[in-house]
Order: sequence, then C-alpha cells, then structure tokens
Amino acid sequence: MPDIGILELILIGIVAFLVLGPERMPELITQVGSTIRHARRWMGEIKHQLHQETEGLRNEVSEVKDAVSGGISTMPDETTPKKPRKKKKVKPADDQPAQGE
Repeated sequence: MPDIGILELILIGIVAFLVLGPERMPELITQVGSTIRHARRWMGEIKHQLHQETEGLRNEVSEVKDAVSGGISTMPDETTPKKPRKKKKVKPADDQPAQGE
C-alpha cells in the first residue's frame, strides 16, 4: 500500500471541504469512520475463522514434527557417515634388478 503522509491527508481534507462544503463534511466523516470500523470488524472475523480452521492442521504438524525430532535423536550411530580411511602408500618391490648390474 502506498504511504500517505500528513501533507497528503491535509490536501485531501482541503479538497473534500471545497467540494462538499462545511455542511456535508460531518456526514462524510461519519460515513468514512463507519466504513473503516465495519472493514476492521470483517477482517477480525476472517482472521478468527482462519485460525479456527487451521488449528487442527497446526496440531497435526506439531505432532509429526515432535515424532520426527524424537526419531532422529534415537537413531543409532551407524547412520552417521564415516570418515574415509587414508590409503597407505605401497613401496615398490625390489624384485627388479638395478640397472647397471
């Protein structure tokens, strides 16, 4: 949503005052306030319904998460990767006669 600063609100108020006049301004402010209250109440009801609908799913996910983390902590060490062994260097055999003999 765009950010509306104090200067923009003052400008909107001045334009509304010029267009509507001082007689209809209180009526407009009352209607705007009522609309905002209604929208906030409606959003609160939607959030509450979503929370109720997803409560069961959150419980199931929590149970699975606990089961998985419990299962991982009880796994044997055989599942951990082992470090590779260092290869030993093999010395060449002395079977071959030395050159020059």
